[in-house]
Amino acid sequence: MPEGHAGINLYGLFIFPERGSEKVNGKLLQALKSYEYKRKMEDYVIDRGYIPFEPQVFEEFEHFAIQNPRLPREELVVLLSGKQQILLLRPDITSALMKEIYPIALKEEKCKIFYQSIVYRNNEEGIKEINQFGIENFGEINESTEIEIIVMAIDLLSKQPFILEIGHTGFLEGLFNECDLSKEQKNLVKRLIYLKNSDELKIWSEKTILPKEVKRVLNELFNLQGKGKEISSLLTSCILNKQMDDAVHKILRLQEISPNIHVDFSIINELDYYDGIVFKGYYDRLNKEVLRGGRYKVLSEDSEKMMDAIGFSIDTNAWIECQEVAYK
Repeated sequence: MPEGHAGINLYGLFIFPERGSEKVNGKLLQALKSYEYKRKMEDYVIDRGYIPFEPQVFEEFEHFAIQNPRLPREELVVLLSGKQQILLLRPDITSALMKEIYPIALKEEKCKIFYQSIVYRNNEEGIKEINQFGIENFGEINESTEIEIIVMAIDLLSKQPFILEIGHTGFLEGLFNECDLSKEQKNLVKRLIYLKNSDELKIWSEKTILPKEVKRVLNELFNLQGKGKEISSLLTSCILNKQMDDAVHKILRLQEISPNIHVDFSIINELDYYDGIVFKGYYDRLNKEVLRGGRYKVLSEDSEKMMDAIGFSIDTNAWIECQEVAYK
């Protein structure tokens, strides 16, 4: 192949023009590489029946804040419309899709979409733009659908060593059913678990009136992770009711899909709409999650109808970084 020309290698990856004074400069070359990797993600899900969708950029502040009490308000990018309406630059795509896709999915009974978009968060340096790719499957969701989604997550992560941690919201909800906690107390417990703050969780449980068995399970919660066979006896000892039992056995079945799947019953996602299996993906070489997702329910605006859904999102820049390492 002539120097500086593009082509396709044996892996199906684009071979990019070399740098040079009359060729593509560094920044444009990186943009071209990113585009090609994003195309590979999109082609993968299009082949599996997913269609592209672009969510709205703005969300209503009050509605989002009520639905997601754990997300710190200072992280939200708030603005005021010309009609004095308080809006957000979308901090999450799935929550935006719930409102937009629900009427379509309700009519079609099944809807599979993907997006390549941006979410916005405030941090110490200002407004942060986070590139995300994701898929969402709306309609009748069963264990076969859950397996399909997990396999897709594994496929997209598989070019570098990774771990997919998987848990179930029913375990913690079942634990809550063994005690009498207010909504505020439950949100606090979830926040401490999300932050992996075992010391504060232990202090809180010691000074709160709780059944002895509930305190014991809370103290063991961060040990309920790893390979299912290795922690099976500990898991069994922490089951206090049928809801917790169903959650444990569901996750142990799903763990059999791949040796890269690890159980973690302390998984709490940042946003509060998940209801069922939840999962997070990590590359060994990165100290942060690259993929997150799970099952959830979508309510109509009048809260009279409900639909199941499942999906995941990927931190696109982190994913591309690891793909580039894999092909070097």
